[in-house]
Amino acid sequence: MSRLHRKLFFPIVGVLWVIIGITICYFVKHEQNRQRQNLENRLLNVNNTVIDAYERGEDLRNTVDFIQLFTDKTTLDPLRITVYNKNGEMVADNPGETIKLYDTDGKPNPGILKLIDDNEDTRVRDLLAGDDINMICSKKSADGEIYTLAALPYQGEVVSFLSIDPAIWIVVILLGIFTSVLAFVGVAAVCRNVYVLRDFANNIANDTLPEDVSDITFSNDELGDVSKQLMRLYSEKITAEQEKINHERQISMNISHELMTPISIIKGYVDSIVENPDMPGEMRENFMQRIQQTIDRLTHLVKDIGLVMKLTEGGIKLEKSEVDMHDLVTRMAGDIELGHIADSLKFSYDIPEGCKVKGHESLLTNALLNLVYNAAKYSGGTMISFNLIGEKDGMYTFTFADNGEGVSPEHLSRLFDLFYRVDSGRARKNGGSGLGLPLVRRIIKAMDGDVTVDNAPTGGLRFTFTLPKA
Repeated sequence: MSRLHRKLFFPIVGVLWVIIGITICYFVKHEQNRQRQNLENRLLNVNNTVIDAYERGEDLRNTVDFIQLFTDKTTLDPLRITVYNKNGEMVADNPGETIKLYDTDGKPNPGILKLIDDNEDTRVRDLLAGDDINMICSKKSADGEIYTLAALPYQGEVVSFLSIDPAIWIVVILLGIFTSVLAFVGVAAVCRNVYVLRDFANNIANDTLPEDVSDITFSNDELGDVSKQLMRLYSEKITAEQEKINHERQISMNISHELMTPISIIKGYVDSIVENPDMPGEMRENFMQRIQQTIDRLTHLVKDIGLVMKLTEGGIKLEKSEVDMHDLVTRMAGDIELGHIADSLKFSYDIPEGCKVKGHESLLTNALLNLVYNAAKYSGGTMISFNLIGEKDGMYTFTFADNGEGVSPEHLSRLFDLFYRVDSGRARKNGGSGLGLPLVRRIIKAMDGDVTVDNAPTGGLRFTFTLPKA
């Protein structure tokens, strides 16, 4: 028996035995009182019979003998009846031992005399009469001329009548054993789940946890359900933490890889210039322009990485204000046309005047431009559009779509992952870093909105996002 089993079992069994003991003692006492009351009532009936006979003028000796016939070989077999007159002279007596008012030395029996003197109707007391303790009942006639004493000595049938059947103690012992066995089995069932959890904790501490924790069995009860739930939550937490670690490791590797690429390019050009001091001026100028372009790309990359990480970790506390989406998109459309940001794609929009959201204008512009850049580089389409499609529960819903090729379904769920590229070779050729769409999602999330992506029925990618109404 384990320590926990003992700590639960013995107190529970102790309490059960105490309850059984108290209950049995109560009923035993109650039964004894009932039996005694039964005897007291019989003694009272005897006295009433004698007094009734006296009041009818019958011979009291015959009455006492008559009573003796009916009590012979019964619980009242040792019955003693003695009748006295008011002068203390014995009037009648049965063959049993006489209930004497005085002993052989002439000394009065104070208990019996007090019982008689105090008697107004009927009293029953345990008193010493002769050599035995007796249950004595006294009753006085209405005219006060006689009083009768009926007594039962605590011996023979009386003791048996008032005693408890020994079989009841056997029942108590059997009941106690039965409840102890039930307590043992119940505590064992409770402890079984605790032991499984203990072994589970030891496995965690020793790094010996089985790959499939669902194979661990618990009892089919509420405690077992709680244990299963705890284990499931722990397993999910461990899985989530491991995925987070793997994700962060992958992000670190990607960041390192993304940074090393432009750094290697810069180093290659710089090494070439240093190793060739007589390099023609035109070639040197071309190398310097390449270095400058790569440094610009590296600067933007570091800036984007920093912004993404801050948005992911909540490191930026956005100061949100009212943003007029119609004015913002109108200005952006002009920038796209003048700056040839969308290359050959035609940009159209349908944002009504007065459409105002609560957000951060510069970050929102950044997110929309990233969608434009993404469509220009990878969509393969001829046009892009940005439209307001509805309002519900204080949120505006917008769509940004192109009419290009779209992407395969297996890529849709990963488009917002850091550094993810549908076609890594084409993305690198076009200068993609895999940060544009992740940045879009984090910006929208930071403004209490949400964004999803799917392939539009008419072709191309369709981004649907919500922003809170100002």
